[in-house]
Amino acid sequence: MTTHVLTSASPPPPGRVRVATEVVGSIVAYAALAVEGVAGLCEPVGMPSLPPHLQHSHRGVRLQMVGDTGIRLDLHLAVRPDARLQSLAEELQERVGRDLHSMLGLDAVEINLHIAELEP
Repeated sequence: MTTHVLTSASPPPPGRVRVATEVVGSIVAYAALAVEGVAGLCEPVGMPSLPPHLQHSHRGVRLQMVGDTGIRLDLHLAVRPDARLQSLAEELQERVGRDLHSMLGLDAVEINLHIAELEP
């Protein structure tokens, strides 16, 4: 039996980590729902479709990979009536981008927000 002890100077063993698109969608959804004024996520309706190999949709989050580490997002949102849309949009884009980068090393190249519903 061989035991590998990793120190800060030793590189990690070779390997690959694959993250399911559903997990990426969940990370985006949790980040969005944490923003004050966001009531929920909605399924996209009436959006032009991308080729199947380029798109993934998950609970109101539509994503498209751009290269190896870039990601383009469309979020379909229900917002509260008292939400200030400009500040909500800025905070949401910043938070989603930050969470994706810190958790997965992905860079959000585009985050589009679609206000689909107004929740009471």
